Amino acid sequence: MTTLAVIGDIHGELEMLDRVLELVQRRRVDGILLVGDLGVNALWGLGHADADVRQKMRYEESVDAVFSRVSSLGIPYLWVAGNHDLPEITGEGCIDRKVGEIAGLRVYGVGGAGPQHFGFPYEWEEEEIEQLVIPKVDILLCHAPPIRTELDRLHHNGQHVGSEAIREHAERHKGFLVCGHIHESRGADVINDCLCLNAGSLGAPYATCLVGFLTRVEGEEDRVGLYFLDDQYGVSWGKEQILEMRKMR
Repeated sequence: MTTLAVIGDIHGELEMLDRVLELVQRRRVDGILLVGDLGVNALWGLGHADADVRQKMRYEESVDAVFSRVSSLGIPYLWVAGNHDLPEITGEGCIDRKVGEIAGLRVYGVGGAGPQHFGFPYEWEEEEIEQLVIPKVDILLCHAPPIRTELDRLHHNGQHVGSEAIREHAERHKGFLVCGHIHESRGADVINDCLCLNAGSLGAPYATCLVGFLTRVEGEEDRVGLYFLDDQYGVSWGKEQILEMRKMR
């Protein structure tokens, strides 16, 4: 059995991250995936000429603190940057637009977000993502969710705001897709043969102390799940269960 922890948008919330990592260490997972938005939240305007130097330093320090805590566990980890992150940040485990391997599973990363542009540091056009040539892998590690799923719906108006391009890749993918970005839409869904998980967010809005898991057991159904630390409550889903739930809606 292979189990990976999936940590949603951290946004520099180090106290929550410490609690999540303590649980991850106890669970003895085989690896960790970070879906992006690693640093502190106030990044509007970064990358422009009028960006505040102190703001950038605060962001960089928070990202360094995240990596320090995650790497201290001695568990392999892979990550992509989110739309709040600087696209040029690099380091051990970064797999943005490339393949990495963790616990015997191949992972392809797609950082940043689109198609909406709000002036955050890492935003892209749909055509850019459509043109990616993604090889056969076990996991798509994305920041943005695929559109028209339970993973990209805004609670206040029900609008779907995910990526069409990410969905197109998911439709051709057989395995897992993990994402974040839309904080309130934590949960699971299925697109053809792709089992998807939005791992939620440690940071505001909709901040919740939670962690996702994906599990692969040879000869059995793939599963994804979430564990809520405050409530000490976990839930998991397989493809068939999600499809049955869909029929009941």
